[in-house]
Parts: sequence; C-alpha cells; structure tokens
Amino acid sequence: MISCKQALMGGVLFLASALTAQAQWAVAFQDRSKQDLNVIHFVDSRLGWVVGDKGVVNVTQDAGNEWLPHNSRIDGNINDIFFLNREVGWMIASGGRIFRTQNGGGIWDPVYKSGASDLYSITFASKKHGWAVGTQGRILHTADGGESWEQQNSGTKEELVHLKFVNEKQGWIVGDKGIILFTNDGGQEWERQNSSVTAHLYHIEAKGKDTAMIVGENGVILRTSNAGDSWERITVDTNKTLVNVAFSGNQGWIIGWGGTILRSSDGGKSWVEQESGTRANLYGLAIVKKDVWVSGAEGYVLKYAGN
Repeated sequence: MISCKQALMGGVLFLASALTAQAQWAVAFQDRSKQDLNVIHFVDSRLGWVVGDKGVVNVTQDAGNEWLPHNSRIDGNINDIFFLNREVGWMIASGGRIFRTQNGGGIWDPVYKSGASDLYSITFASKKHGWAVGTQGRILHTADGGESWEQQNSGTKEELVHLKFVNEKQGWIVGDKGIILFTNDGGQEWERQNSSVTAHLYHIEAKGKDTAMIVGENGVILRTSNAGDSWERITVDTNKTLVNVAFSGNQGWIIGWGGTILRSSDGGKSWVEQESGTRANLYGLAIVKKDVWVSGAEGYVLKYAGN
C-alpha cells in the first residue's frame, strides 16, 4: 500500500512567475527549505500555522502578512496540525507520532507513538475528546485531552486518510478504496456508508449534522444532505486528484494535484475551475473570513486576492 503522503508527492515545478501575473492568486510566502507544505491551519483571524516535510513549521501572528520559522524540534514529515485555541494544539508526524502543546507551540511534548502504522489526520471535538486516523484502518481516540489514546474498532484494514467531527458524537472518516465510515456515538461503533466509488478519498468537510462533502482521486466529489444515508456524485470537468475542500457559508473551494483549484458559490452543488497559475500539487487549504489560503509543493503559500 502506497501511503497517502507518498501518493501526493511529486517533483512538479512551481511556476511562481505565472502566479505573479495572476490577478486572483498570489504567492504570499515561500519557505526557504522548499519542502512540501502539507497543511495550513488558522487558529483565528490572525494566528496561523503551516507545516510540512522534514519538520518545517512556520507561524503568522498578523493574519499572514509575515510568516516566521518555528522550531518545533520535531523531525520527520508533519502530516497534520490542529489547535483548539491559541494555547492547546496537536501535531502528527511520521512514525505515527502525536505531539501536544499547551503553551501556544513553545513546547511540543510527545504523547503517542503508534510504531507500525502511520497517522495522517487529527481533530478534537472538545477539550477532552479527540481522534486520529492512519494506515491499517487505525482509529485512535482520547477522552482525557490527549493524555492517553486507545484504539477504536474501524472494521477495516484500509488506509484512513481524513476525519471530521461535527460534535462529540457524530463524525466521518474517509480513505482508500472509497471507504466512508460514520459514527453517531463518538466512535464506539463505526458503520460503513456507501460511497459508490472505489477511488482514494482524501478529505471530508461537514456543514452541520446533515450536509458534508468529500473529495478524492480522478476528480471525485461526493455530497450528502442526509448525514450520509446517500451520497451523490457531483460532476466536474476535471479528472485530477482532489485532496482538500473547505467552505465559508455557501462559498466553497477545492484544491488538488496539478495546481487544480475549484470554486463553488452555491454550497457545493456546482463547481467552476479557476486558473491558479501553477501545475504544482496543492495540499493545504484554509478559509479565514474573506481570505483563502493554500499551501503546496516547493514550500509555497498562496493567497486568494479575488472577490
């Protein structure tokens, strides 16, 4: 099984000059290491984090006007980052390791190591309840704010790539071979929903308890309005691998391989491709009020400057 990160990596040249010429998208920052930046995450409108391969971490405290390197003392690739507030946050690094900070990133303490499997996604629905997922169908759950982690039964050995919880009880997980897992009891039981696809699914975003959207390889976009009882495939004019989706109200964005950026203005019912000015793989996506941020290959962070 090729890991999620291995599948995403590619030696694609980032066309910075082309981006400069674009009116809507601009290069906001480039990390000097030029490592892939896997995730961009904003805690609030001013404080944001971007993390990537070989332990690269950068922080902004002024809404992205300036990004500064941050020494997390974490080696290896960083696959995900999530903050509950300005002080308490978590990072996942290669080797199935989970790190926690309780002082805004000043110190990152190791709190878990899976060993045999890798981890890709982490989230918390409250101060105490959090989950992480990864290879070999692994689902980890904490009920004490990350002090201890226990495995939940996923019922699968497929690679689990991303998870989203809307509250302490209801959540979804997506992954390889079109797998969608759903829980309504905090993960005590996970049931498999019918995606009707076999594509590798990379990301799920939920808008309330009933509406959610999933993106994956070969241009797959799935949408539900009944909490996953049924999933509708949205037709788009691309077969590129799509790896991230985010919403702000009815405005939605999807990013993916080859510089793919799609935009929706009707809550995800329809999507229009935008010219990003790059053929690079794009990985991280964050919407902060009217600002849209994207991170990707070659250490670039992009900002949407359109309407």
